[in-house]
Amino acid sequence: MTRALPREHPSGRRRRHGVLAVAALLVASGCGLPHQERAGGAATSPPAAIPSTPPAPTATPHGGLPGPKAVDRQDASAVSRAAVQVMWTVDAATDRGQGDAYRRARPYLTPQYAARSDAQPAGAVPSVWRDHRAFARVRLAAQTPEDGVPPDNARTAHRQWDVTVTPIGRDGWKGPSTHAIAFVTLTRDAENVWWVSEVTTA
Repeated sequence: MTRALPREHPSGRRRRHGVLAVAALLVASGCGLPHQERAGGAATSPPAAIPSTPPAPTATPHGGLPGPKAVDRQDASAVSRAAVQVMWTVDAATDRGQGDAYRRARPYLTPQYAARSDAQPAGAVPSVWRDHRAFARVRLAAQTPEDGVPPDNARTAHRQWDVTVTPIGRDGWKGPSTHAIAFVTLTRDAENVWWVSEVTTA
């Protein structure tokens, strides 16, 4: 699989692009996207509506997902948590790859970020997941953003999540858990709605 070059974070840590990092997480558990430059508060407000194409998968992964209508869109933490949860929840019984999970996350993403994720390799679900018809059990824990990350302002916010992914087979198989740190950048539009404009991992 083609890997994107990691980006140097302001704190000195290197990050990986979102989609490709999720693929690596899936492989490691049993089996990125071009970055926007951080400018201390400068952000492009996304339009109010997300384009309808390409369509999100209709299948819902095992265990369900947070519904967009149940998420407080004026709460950056709630939006970032929901987006990361959806992005990492892959189900081998219904998904071709983690690209399907990213498409399910479109209601939380800026159109620009959604388009960039669509352009990345789909990342096939590992064969061992398919053998066991496994789904990803995703656990998230909020973390304090790294040193060097700008504080929230009226247009931009940053959140950091510890992500644990465990593949669970419908036949009782359980693969090893893997971990990643998800760094989320959000932008707020004129209607005070937060949108995820970038997710990177370490």
